[in-house]
Amino acid sequence: MDFAKHLKKGLEELGVHAFFDSEDIPLKVDGVEEWEKVRDKAIQESKVFMLLITPGFDLSPEVKKELMLARKTPKQYIYFRQRDLGRKIVVDLGEEKIDLGKQQQVSFETKEELLRLAHRILLRNQEQRATAYEITSATDFGNKPSALQMIAGEASELKCVACSKTIKGQPHVEVLNGKAYNFDCPECARTYRKLRSIYGESFE
Repeated sequence: MDFAKHLKKGLEELGVHAFFDSEDIPLKVDGVEEWEKVRDKAIQESKVFMLLITPGFDLSPEVKKELMLARKTPKQYIYFRQRDLGRKIVVDLGEEKIDLGKQQQVSFETKEELLRLAHRILLRNQEQRATAYEITSATDFGNKPSALQMIAGEASELKCVACSKTIKGQPHVEVLNGKAYNFDCPECARTYRKLRSIYGESFE
């Protein structure tokens, strides 16, 4: 299950600009060295670093390289851990070891739950005027972990999809058929679900 890709898509649907290296770095970039320059610049300019702790993430040299690079500039770190993994994980970066068991972790089980948790954190950071976020995870392509980075900009003004009211504070987020929706309150969400059941999935 590709948590990071779902997270990118969901954040963009919620009005948060997201950068995903394999999709957003232009194909015209010449070779690995140029590709890494673009990725590294994105990491250096991010203000918040989110690490998705999933099986095999600590075996990926690329993830270790990104984490090491991120630690060279001041950032806020947020650690999302897949719930069935043990909390105590030590990542060996060569020049230092990071004991993630001593860090505050946010556990998640499903990609929908991850999106809800991440969105809440981004909204809190928005209030503090945060402007850039870095998300790094290991994904499994042919049993070989590879790195994924994502940068998300400041979220735009949110409106309830049911009543069009501007949402102040924490939105009520629900995922319907893989797409995330913002509501002003649970009652708006119930009304929206009822209308969709009457008019079908094409109802917006």
